[in-house]
Amino acid sequence: MTGALLRPGATDRFHLPPDVTYLKSHSVGCQPRAAATALQARLLDSWREQGEAWPDWLAAIDDWRAALGELIGVEACDLCPATNVSAGLSRYLSALGQATDRRTILLAPSAFPTIGYVVGGLTATGWTVRYLPDEDDVRDPANWTAALDDDVALVIAMHVSSNSGALADMTGIAATAKAAGARCIADCAQSVGVVPVAPAAWGVDAVIGTSVKWLCGGPGAAWLWVAPHDRTALTPTERGWWSHDDPFEMDIHAFRYATDAKRWWGGTPDVAPFILSAAGIAEIAAIGVDAIAAHNRALQAMLRDALEDWTQQWRWPTGAIGGTLCIDTGADQPRVAAALDEHRLRADFRGTVMRLSFHAYNDANDVERTAAALGSYPKGLAMREG
Repeated sequence: MTGALLRPGATDRFHLPPDVTYLKSHSVGCQPRAAATALQARLLDSWREQGEAWPDWLAAIDDWRAALGELIGVEACDLCPATNVSAGLSRYLSALGQATDRRTILLAPSAFPTIGYVVGGLTATGWTVRYLPDEDDVRDPANWTAALDDDVALVIAMHVSSNSGALADMTGIAATAKAAGARCIADCAQSVGVVPVAPAAWGVDAVIGTSVKWLCGGPGAAWLWVAPHDRTALTPTERGWWSHDDPFEMDIHAFRYATDAKRWWGGTPDVAPFILSAAGIAEIAAIGVDAIAAHNRALQAMLRDALEDWTQQWRWPTGAIGGTLCIDTGADQPRVAAALDEHRLRADFRGTVMRLSFHAYNDANDVERTAAALGSYPKGLAMREG
């Protein structure tokens, strides 16, 4: 496993919180060292020197689209910036009512809550939300097939689930949705940057994602990708002047949708988040997602080898998972949380489930510190000595 580890140097690309072991990239990725310089050069300098600096600012967003497109293997013209995942999903959903007579949206109860909140808001307009049974494995396309019928318009699947780390078979899920006459959208917020994301190869109809986690781009830079076959077929009702084919035409009576994914954009965009996001994407691309994925798996394996036999009272994940180890510590949660705090390990919990993430800037020393801390609380130590 050690052969899969990254060579020293990746850590130098990022600012890490001092005096802690940072294991929360599933929540917020660490800041790239190049981010502040990029923000100064591409936003603040242009603004200071030109006042109205839209040409430079829009060029920065176009560069962000190109960089993200290259990272996930799609055309930049099919990527629309969004302030967050909720906004991207809302814009996409605003088009579905005109595109199909079906009125059911299918998702899993383990989806990130904002997904449920967004689709739940549509019930007042005649939509129905359906959830997979709680016990279903979201990774198995057969479970999605069993829940599909001729009224399902859209399947929303998390590529990686935030509460369990489960890594879904997006190709299989997309295929089963298509066979049933439904569209499929992949939520890649917890995967992009640490797990290869390949919308075109999967056959999904859309992807939503964000830069704040594994892409180390900070908040405010999310996106909606719409597949080329829907590039002009879908017309969002949620729109603004930047959804126009020529935003500066300024004729209130003559709206024309942009011919690419910008039709989903809406009103005046923020610029700074996409400059920061581009800095994160550049670092992830330079290291390589495949290399980061292998590094992550190697560190996960090291931790499991060190702790799993001692912690049989915990529920360790089984099957395919993404970049985050989600371990149900059960009744041991208070003692585990105290050990994390005592040893300055930055992880978090969803209930009794501890979430630990190893990124490119983590190394074997971080695994050793984590194993030592989690093996030192009373029950863990007793099991080790026994």
